[in-house]
Parts: sequence; C-alpha cells; structure tokens
Amino acid sequence: MSNINNQTQDLYSIELVQDLDQETSATVSGGALVLSSNARGEGTRRTFSAARNRSLGSFNNIASWYEVTGKRDWFVYTGQNFSGRRLRLGAGKSNNLPASFNDDVESARPV
Repeated sequence: MSNINNQTQDLYSIELVQDLDQETSATVSGGALVLSSNARGEGTRRTFSAARNRSLGSFNNIASWYEVTGKRDWFVYTGQNFSGRRLRLGAGKSNNLPASFNDDVESARPV
C-alpha cells in the first residue's frame, strides 16, 4: 500500500499556473476571432473561439471591426450556416471590416 501525503497547495502557487481570461485562453488554444460593434475596435466586443460558429447569435449584422488572434486565418460569411459572401481574415491581423461586410456578418469559422 502506498503512503499518501495529504498536502494541499494553492493552485496559483505552482510555478507557471496562472488565471487566463477568455480571449487569452482562446489564443493559447489555437486562436480566436474578436469582433467589435464599432470601427477601430470600439464598442461592444465578442470573442469567438476556434469552433465553427454557424450563427453569431445576438452579434449577427453588428460587427464593424475584427481581430484574429493566434496563427489561423478565419472566414466570415454574410449568411448563417457559412452561406452568402465569404471574406478571409488573416491571422494576427486587426482592422475595420470592408464596407461590403460592415454590419453584415452572420457566421464565422477558422480556415
């Protein structure tokens, strides 16, 4: 039988363990798409993880600005379920969406 030592240790006292916010965590795990309701990243922001987003929900037709974290490009679409016009957003980039996609994005997925 093994001798179990019941020592407890605070998780944050372990070297290299830290609390990550949602955006940082998404970046570490493969990247994320951050969308903002206003130009230049101002206004309400929503972060979408590296999952397929068939609909942006309450953020449909709201995005004016984007940031792609991580090393993967993303596609955004003007329709739900990856339909309509498609735009490729480059990894590590941020910018205002082109006029033809401004307030007209409804789904997104990593490339």
